[in-house]
Parts: sequence; C-alpha cells; structure tokens
Amino acid sequence: MNTNYDVVVVGGGHAGCEAALAAARLGKKTVMFTLYLDNIGMMSCNPSIGGPGKSHLVAEIDVLGGEIGRHTDKHNLQLKHLNTSKGPAARITRGQADKYHYRVSMKEIIEKTENLDIIQETIDEIITEDGHITGVRSSLGIEYRAKSVVLATGTFLQGRIVIGDVKYPAGRQGESSAEHLSESLKKNGVHMERYQTATPPRIDARSVDFRKMKEMHGEKHPNYFSLFTEKKENSVVPTWLTYTTPKTVEVARELLPHSPIVSGIIETHGPRHCPSLDRKVLNFPDKTDHQIFLELESKESNELYVNGLTTAMPPFAQEKMMKTIAGLEDAKIVRYGYAVEYDYAPAYQLYPSLENKKIKNLYFAGQINGTSGYEEAAAQGFIAGVNAARKVDGKEPVIIDRSEAYLGVLVDDIIHKKTPEPYRVLPSRAEYRLTLRFDNAFMRLMEKAEEIGLVSEERIQYLKSAKEDIYLEVERLKEESVPMVEANKVLEKVGEKQRLNKGVKVSEILKFKKVCYDDLVDVIEINEYPDFVKNQIETMVKYEVFIDRERTQIEKFKRLEGLKISEDFNYSSVRGISNIARDGLEEVRPLSIGEATRISGVTGHDIALLIAAVERNKHN
Repeated sequence: MNTNYDVVVVGGGHAGCEAALAAARLGKKTVMFTLYLDNIGMMSCNPSIGGPGKSHLVAEIDVLGGEIGRHTDKHNLQLKHLNTSKGPAARITRGQADKYHYRVSMKEIIEKTENLDIIQETIDEIITEDGHITGVRSSLGIEYRAKSVVLATGTFLQGRIVIGDVKYPAGRQGESSAEHLSESLKKNGVHMERYQTATPPRIDARSVDFRKMKEMHGEKHPNYFSLFTEKKENSVVPTWLTYTTPKTVEVARELLPHSPIVSGIIETHGPRHCPSLDRKVLNFPDKTDHQIFLELESKESNELYVNGLTTAMPPFAQEKMMKTIAGLEDAKIVRYGYAVEYDYAPAYQLYPSLENKKIKNLYFAGQINGTSGYEEAAAQGFIAGVNAARKVDGKEPVIIDRSEAYLGVLVDDIIHKKTPEPYRVLPSRAEYRLTLRFDNAFMRLMEKAEEIGLVSEERIQYLKSAKEDIYLEVERLKEESVPMVEANKVLEKVGEKQRLNKGVKVSEILKFKKVCYDDLVDVIEINEYPDFVKNQIETMVKYEVFIDRERTQIEKFKRLEGLKISEDFNYSSVRGISNIARDGLEEVRPLSIGEATRISGVTGHDIALLIAAVERNKHN
C-alpha cells in the first residue's frame, strides 16, 4: 500500500475537490481523504451557485483552471443573468445546480484524474517535524507521508448537529464528525474557535400546491459561468416563490422558547446574511411577508429546498410553521432543518498563500478558515491546492491581491479582518468593483492562469488574442471620426433623444446608453467578434472615466503593497502606535504596509508611524 504522497488533501467538499484536482493536474502525486466517498462534491445546503460576489469567484476560478464553473454549467437546472438593468459591476449569473448529478459527476472526474487517489478514512492527527508538516495519521493508525497538506474539513471538526433540544456529534446530518483533528491542531499551536451554520427543511414536491405560488424560470440562452461552455439551449426547470403570512410569524413567535438560539443550546454565531426564520422574527417583529423560494434539488428527486425557512427548531415546530405558508399547508417534510456547530481556525494565522504561519507546508481552505459558501470554499481550495503543489517544487506561491480579483478580496479579508460570523464574499467588500467585473475575469487573470499552468496553451492564446482585439478596437473607436449627421442617425435609430451638434469620435457615440457595438455598423466597418469581446469593448468605452479613476486608486494600492515589512519586524519598537494596532500587527504580522492598513484597529496615524519605523529599520 502506497502511503507516500506529494500532496495530501483532507476533505472532499468544494474546497477539497478544487485543491485535489489542482494539485494532481499540476503533476503532483495527490490523495484526497473523505469521510464518505459517495458524498464527494456534496451540496450540503442550497443547490445554488453564483449570485453577488459569488459569481465573480466562480468565473475567476474557471479562468485560472478550476472546476466549479464548467461543472455548474453542465449540471444546472436553471441559470439567470441578474441585475441586467444596472451597471456592469453589478451584473452576475446565478444558477441552480442538480445536486445529485453535480455530486456524482464530480466523483467521477476525481476518480478519473491522473495522479489522484481517494480514500474513505478519518484523519485524526497531523504529523510535524521542526515546524514543518510531514504527513497525517488516520483513525486506523496509518501514517501517510506528504510534502504538503491541505486541510479542507468543512463543518466536520467536532461537528454537533442541533435540532430543538437535541444535540449530537455529526458534521452533516447522517454523517459522523471528525473528533480528534482539532486537538492535534491545537497541540501544534493552531488557535481554534467555533461557528455554526444551519439549513432549512426539505419537502416532498408532490405535497405542494404550486397554484398558490409564482412560478419562476431561468433563461434558455444564459450567460454561463465558463467562457468555454458550449452555448446551447439551456434547461429551464422552474423555482417557485411564496411568502410567510401573519399566521406564520404568530406561530413562530409562540414557538420561540423552543428555538435553540433562544434557549441557549446554540451559543455560537452563524452567517448573518442567511438568518433563520426564528432570527427574522426576533430581529424584524413587524415584518410578516418573508420570501420563501422552493428549489428542486435534482431531476432525479422530488425533494424541494425551502429557501428562506432555515431553522433548527424541533420537528413539531417546523411542521406547525410550514402549514401556515401559502401552498405548503399540506407539505410533507422529508428532512428536517438543523444547525451544525463546528471548529474553525481563524485565518489571521495564514499567509496570503493560505499556508499556516507556524506550520510550514500546511494549507487551510474553506469553512475551516471561518468562511461560508460553496464558491468561497472552492476559491480557497483552488489557491491552496495550487500553492501546495508549487511548494513541493520549491516555487514561489501564487498570490492574487484584492485589486486583481474577488478571490483576492476574499483571501485578504479573512486574513486581516475579524468577523463575528462566517465570512461571505459580497460586492460591497471590493473597493474596485468596476475593474473586478464578472464578465472580464479572463482579462484580469489570464497572466496568472498562464503562470499556474492548468489552462491549455490553446486557450491561453485564444484569450490573449481576444484581449488584444479588445484594446485595439477601443483605440480605433477613439481615433476614427464620424460627421454629425451620420452620428445622429445612429442615435435616432436606437431611440436616443439627445442629438449631437458636431462631428465626434466613434467612441463618443458608443458612450450613449442605448447604443451597442453592432449599432456602429452604419458609420464604421465593424468586426465579427464573439459576444464576450463586444461586451468588453462597450464597457471599456462607456465607463472609461470610472475605470480610469479606479486604475489610479489601484496604482496607489500597489505602491503600499510594494512597501515590504520583514517577517521578524519588531512592532514593540514602533513608538506612538495604539495598543490595539500593536496587538493586531503582532497577531497578523503583515508582509507589507498595504496589508497593515487593512488590519482591524490600525488607523492612518498608526500607518504613518509604522512606515517611518520600517524605513528606519531598512537603513539600519
């Protein structure tokens, strides 16, 4: 039996899958450990992928060579392009995945990937020597040696399921928890805390009265997550919208004493962006019409995910609340909602590569870092897997900063900013939203993809050519002129009310809201570009002023990132900074002034003093 590997990945969820696939595809002998082989790639909660911020992550992972984007495209039940009436920074794709086919197909991909073994086994310990990880030990006492290890353990570290006043060990309903790995990490100096998350009940679709609900469909020709997904007519399995009623809130309020968040059985924090129904009743007592979306989990199943009814109340309470909702009066619950509490390791203990600062060659990804969401987990897993593989070869890690991608925002935030609940990527967290659009991930990250080496040379060259076409065409539109009469004909044709009083550059016509690239055919020879190229040309012209403004801000950001701080810098030597700032700097130990500016509690005054101290230290 082979027990020697380049990379060990612990966990078979979305972080573990991306980490294992990345490492193996980079040529490293890799093994993935999972508690249950048939649940590799399992969607434990909502069957959706994408949405605000999250769709950006999926597109970025796809451009870099990850799996989640094309996999969702292939196994979706519906896709929607959202916020189309808003600016390009807000436009996103959201998909409903077929949970069964997503999971089964992901397992098949992993089984067929060269250099990748999978083993159903619990990992109880990490093995370290002189501050380096050298392997892991399973519950059966088998030692597996490795040059790098990625921990992607999800909610399984000392997981505890809570339903009403019942609490028992499990990482997911029906699956055992990992009881010993947390202690091994603590013994090796890793600080651990606890979070919780929850999921709503599932019901039998045959017991639902859909006539009382609004049916909602996806798009037959959507914007896919991956640029390379074949553009064919998409499936349009519907979802349904209903609402809670005053009776729902009345019943929920009566049952609050049975809520584990009220009784104190749950003491840990859950994701604020996904509150339970009991939490909604507590926080918004006057609101009675909370949205409830019913989402089919798979074409192979009658199970419906009741989105908006998250709760860990006891079964009788869940039944009673359900019967007050329009269309769900006779609904049969097939899986009760529950909460799960679990251990995580706050991510300030990591470098931007996701390597642990105390234990070399040990990487953390996903919910073990205090994050929430499939997309966040997949993004971290991809970066951790790539860097674990590169560490084996002695290469520098791939670091993506917050000016380059939402992926960079995610990693930067969890390392530098403390949050009282599981972290979720949101557009509001990104300073450079217009630069970090969902539709331009290929332009932002093409060079990183080439550096990583998981995308074929053919695709890299195709994207490079597309990027060059975009920039050349934008410049051409800025240079070529159009007489006033011809320009106004275009504006009249598309329904613009404003008229020009002089001839202009072609780009000035395209800046009008209703004018598209193809509308320029009447005044200039246009090229037969793919739609994604045309979209970039339009956006770069229409939003040029705002994009340039962000570019200036990014240049300032880059300058601060370039002011490096040595890893052993003595922060106690910096006179005048606050104790809060000093504690934060000592805890995180930033590698640049830019990083230091984003640590909680560090002020502009502290940064000015720190810059002076760092400069003095260099001269000395």
